[in-house]
Amino acid sequence: MLAALGIALGGCGAVETYRSLAGVDRNDPDPQTAPFSGNLAEGEARPYPNLASVPPPPVRATSTTERQKLAQSLVADRAATAASAGPPPLRPAAGATAAAGLPGAPPATPAATPPDALAPSSGAGSPAAPTAAPLPSKTALNSAQSGRRAAGEPPQPGPLNSDLQMPDVRSVPEPEATRPPPPAPALAAVPRPAVVAEPPPAAVASAVPQPAPPPPVLPPIGPPPAPVKAVPRSASAATTVATLAIAGATEPGDQDRAQIERVAALYKDNPRAVRVLAYAAPPTGSGDPLDSYHAALERAAAVAKALVEAGIPASKIHTEAAPAAGARAAGRVEIQFTQ
Repeated sequence: MLAALGIALGGCGAVETYRSLAGVDRNDPDPQTAPFSGNLAEGEARPYPNLASVPPPPVRATSTTERQKLAQSLVADRAATAASAGPPPLRPAAGATAAAGLPGAPPATPAATPPDALAPSSGAGSPAAPTAAPLPSKTALNSAQSGRRAAGEPPQPGPLNSDLQMPDVRSVPEPEATRPPPPAPALAAVPRPAVVAEPPPAAVASAVPQPAPPPPVLPPIGPPPAPVKAVPRSASAATTVATLAIAGATEPGDQDRAQIERVAALYKDNPRAVRVLAYAAPPTGSGDPLDSYHAALERAAAVAKALVEAGIPASKIHTEAAPAAGARAAGRVEIQFTQ
């Protein structure tokens, strides 16, 4: 079995053997009846085309003179073809052709008779006119002239191989000759600028090294300027215009209101900012140390409310709290005018 398989593989190609064993070649066309099989065999026997034998394409298109010569040759070929074909055949008149198809119409008379068709008359008389040949039947006309086949008739087998030949090119247009470039324009020569010889520097002329220049004299550097001390910004001057003592109460009394009315009158004469400063008692050991400041701010707020009722705008009044010290005892409230 292996020997037979080896002989089969050696006798033909491995691919064809596999296709035959697998049954793939059952749909291959028959080389005896397949069309163009001879052309394919001839093509395989021929050598591959050589690209070196292909003429190079023209570099440029045809010139005007070549196109005129080509047009003249085409006109001459058309005139020679028309002369060799002879005069066109004579056709009957349109009216005579239409009348000949009607029943009972007289026979059509030709419009013109060529001279060479006329025969000389003899003494016995003119010869009889030839009889018209019978018209062929429709079946004969279709089978002989039009090439139509009857129903059920198998088609005629076509040629297996093609006899087409590669057309030969009669002439290949030559590329147009390269024209020489136009001559360069004759331009007037531009005069060159005169070069003025400058005298060389003294160091180059003498070729002797020059001494180094003396070092520059710099002025002595003075001590750095003393830094400018920043002047502390002085607090705005404040003038105390009234002093109130409302340590036990949070609202000013009648005597305090009289001073508030006096401060309001002074403000109307010279409006300015008003500051209400209340002094707080020092904190004790028990309780919150800020309770005394809260109480001082409440007294300052009560005095500011009375000043607003007296006619001073609330936007001009500013309340503060400060610790009591020295002559400024706790519960004291000062009304001041600031710049």
